[in-house]
Amino acid sequence: MTRLSLAVVLSATLAAASPVAAFDQAETVGSMMDRQTMDEVRRNPELRTLLGLSGDGIDLSGQLTDVGLARRAELRARMQGNLDELKRFDPARLTGQERWNYGLLSWFYQTQIDLMKPDWTPAWLPAGASTYAVDQLFSIPVSLPGFLENQHPVRDEAGAVSYVSRLRAVETKIDQVRANFDMQAKQGVLPPQTAMEGAASQIRALISVDPAKSPLVTSFEPKLAALKLPDARRDALLAQAVQAVRDDANPAYARLLARLDEEIAKQPGDRGVWALPDGAAFYDAALRWNTSTNLDADRIHALGVSEVARIEREMDARLRAQGRREGSVGERMSALVTDPRFQYEDTDAGHAALIADIRRNLAKLDPHVPEYFGRTPPQPLDVRAVPKQAEANAPGAYYIQPAMDGSRPGIFFVNFGNLKANTRWSLPTLTYHEGSPGHHFQISIAQTLTDLPMLRRSLNPSAFTEGWALYAEQLGAEMGLYRDDPWGDIGRLRAELFRSVRLVVDTGLHRKRWTPQQAIDYMRAHTGMPESEVRSEVYRYLVQPGQACSYKIGHLKFVELRDRAKRELGDRFDIRAFHDLVLGNGAVPLAVLEASIDDWIATQQGGGTRAASK
Repeated sequence: MTRLSLAVVLSATLAAASPVAAFDQAETVGSMMDRQTMDEVRRNPELRTLLGLSGDGIDLSGQLTDVGLARRAELRARMQGNLDELKRFDPARLTGQERWNYGLLSWFYQTQIDLMKPDWTPAWLPAGASTYAVDQLFSIPVSLPGFLENQHPVRDEAGAVSYVSRLRAVETKIDQVRANFDMQAKQGVLPPQTAMEGAASQIRALISVDPAKSPLVTSFEPKLAALKLPDARRDALLAQAVQAVRDDANPAYARLLARLDEEIAKQPGDRGVWALPDGAAFYDAALRWNTSTNLDADRIHALGVSEVARIEREMDARLRAQGRREGSVGERMSALVTDPRFQYEDTDAGHAALIADIRRNLAKLDPHVPEYFGRTPPQPLDVRAVPKQAEANAPGAYYIQPAMDGSRPGIFFVNFGNLKANTRWSLPTLTYHEGSPGHHFQISIAQTLTDLPMLRRSLNPSAFTEGWALYAEQLGAEMGLYRDDPWGDIGRLRAELFRSVRLVVDTGLHRKRWTPQQAIDYMRAHTGMPESEVRSEVYRYLVQPGQACSYKIGHLKFVELRDRAKRELGDRFDIRAFHDLVLGNGAVPLAVLEASIDDWIATQQGGGTRAASK
């Protein structure tokens, strides 16, 4: 999902303006939001590429985003300056979309400021998205090759030249990451040992091959071959790419690898953020950022325990109906994971069958879409395999948003590295979560809302985005997509159980001082997931504190608000209108979502038109 970095330097004129002038004469909240967002986008070359922005006379396509240590103080000052500027508006005087603009901005700035309070936080935003300078999943060293392969466009010679330029810039970027790593280490903040080992393994694989065989080159080669260039020019660009990997990228990665190996040798172990300086306050802030609520860790933990028990009762009944009566729910699900009837073969034919089934599930959904949605995404959805070199540490599946300029579709990546994680009974739910009507609907539709500020179209608060995707899984059942697929419906419930278990495990690791093994044992006992998959999940939660709580907290809020609207509107409730309202406002914090739904309910009860959505 989009990780949007938003921080700007305020101009002297705005800093001197009075609150009345700012409100009455200068800008709306929306125009201020756009100004601040686009100012930061101009500072962030990778973000521009991720969003697919072009044609505005600014070309940063050959650069990588600065994450040097000097950025830390700048980001803190900019975030506080942005919040101070926002507070010049009187929220009581705001109406319609201006209310939601204000609510999103105030939440974003304050949570980021809270997350950046510890002196050890790194030099990038959003703070909390990547807690440590290096981790095995989404940190810069392991995600940068994927960014270059999947997001950097090579549609012409200029794009190819920019790609080579970015390869040369990898050296500076990775050295900046190493400086952030050293800064954190000096303050007693090291990534969990497993995170360092996972990152080191990926880096070692990246630089161990001949530069001409590096994924940084082999992913460039077919794009270059597709261009209408003279052979000599194409060969020269390819040679430049190989040289950039040999002379710039690989040596920087090797320096970082040596530093990681040095710390790994000390066997620092794996602990939650409770063990870090100011770790308790950081986790509280991470929960506010990821859930966009003020629920504390103890409340979330108890909610998770309750939801696990409720869903297990439902699953027990479904499993008994299919003749599976012996053992706990977790034990019965463990047997299903290895049941040959539900496995895909780890062959080219098996991989092709899995992709075909994803597309078949999407086709099965299509006839029901008009009954539930007025808005649908115009951008296509592509289904691709996770790159081979990323399989070991990548999730079972994930979604990458389309480019705003139409140059890249929405992409649903599925991981062939561990096919046990993608069984025939779990695949339908995965499809509706990562693809349609989950992430693809929500994120792609948001990009089309051109009458909303850029940030409203591109920022994806985790509780909203992941909560919507889990709600989309439930919609699949409500549409009747599992009517003839009882095993798929059991898979849907297992997926919901899994998200509820996450509430228990994440808070266990980071607040209740659980060891990773305690978390692994709990998750295995209740979900029946294979140990290797559970370990990967638990180690993910260690480096992304609070994020695993966003799914279920968001899902519960969507269900609560829909139930409220149904109850209060009765026969006037329209599921299409509800979904169009929710998706037509872009992704917002849950408090803003709730306020917009309450406004819509009141408007519908008054017989007027819906004012809260666009």
